[in-house]
Parts: sequence; C-alpha cells; structure tokens
Amino acid sequence: MRRYLLCLPLLAAAPVGGQAMEDVDHGVSMQLALEAPPVPGEVRLQVVLENHGRRPALVPRAVASMDRLLGNVFTVRNAATGEPVPYVGPMVKRGPLTAADYLVLKPGQRHAHVIDIGPAYDFRPGTHAYEVSYAGHYITDARALVGAGAPGLPLAAQPVAFRFSR
Repeated sequence: MRRYLLCLPLLAAAPVGGQAMEDVDHGVSMQLALEAPPVPGEVRLQVVLENHGRRPALVPRAVASMDRLLGNVFTVRNAATGEPVPYVGPMVKRGPLTAADYLVLKPGQRHAHVIDIGPAYDFRPGTHAYEVSYAGHYITDARALVGAGAPGLPLAAQPVAFRFSR
C-alpha cells in the first residue's frame, strides 16, 4: 500500500471573471503531495481536488486524470536557486478547451489522481531539491467555454518540496 506525504496544504479559490459568488460557495481546493516512499527515477505527484461548493465544478483533466503530461501544466523550480526547471515533455497543439477537457466534481466530491511528472521536466543529474506547484482554473458552467470563454475561477496549489536523483 502506498502512502502519500501531504506537503503544504493549500488554497481556496475566489470568484473571478463573471461567475457569481453564489455559484462558487467555498470553491474547489487542490493539494499536491509526493508519493512516499519515492520510486527511484520517478516524481509521482498526487493531486487531490475537492469541491466544497453546492454546484458541480469542472476541473481540467490535464491535472485531474491524464496518464502523462501533454503540456507544461505544473511549475517546477530548483529549490536552491528558484530557477524554473525546463519542461521537456510533449507539447500537444490543440484548439480551444471543450467540456470534454474537464472532469466534473459533484458538490462535496473528492478526487485523487497520481501522475509521474519526472519524464516531463529536465531535472539536473545528481540529487537536488525542487518545488512543484500549480496555478490554473476551474469552471462551474460549461457554457463559459462558448465564444471567447470566461477565464474561470482560480485553482492553485502551494509549492511542495521534494528531492530527486537522476
């Protein structure tokens, strides 16, 4: 059985861009954790999302359910220097997001997903300390995707520190 080190719990979302406060309630929270014990050569990141609102929330599948990264979704930094770690994974060119690009979280629902981000970032040889975080959005109404699209509501995870050896 795997355990997860829950590091630096995080964030509440605040309404932005045209979605009413009554639609949001307490929003969606997101936490990041590193799998423990670590798997050599992998950075297995657990993403936990929870809908605290009274309405369904749509969260990006890119962080909620994808098997691998298809774009630079997370922010990874060298913990000692603060320098960003370059993303070297696939970059899939695509059109505007549709409802199919989101996972629906029902009110009160909690969803956890693990993704190995190790192959997608250019970690330096040797053992080094890093931080990973996320800043994106979620929506409460798929109609926001029509036309220019609303920017959505902020969804973020505080940085989680980890050591990685390559």
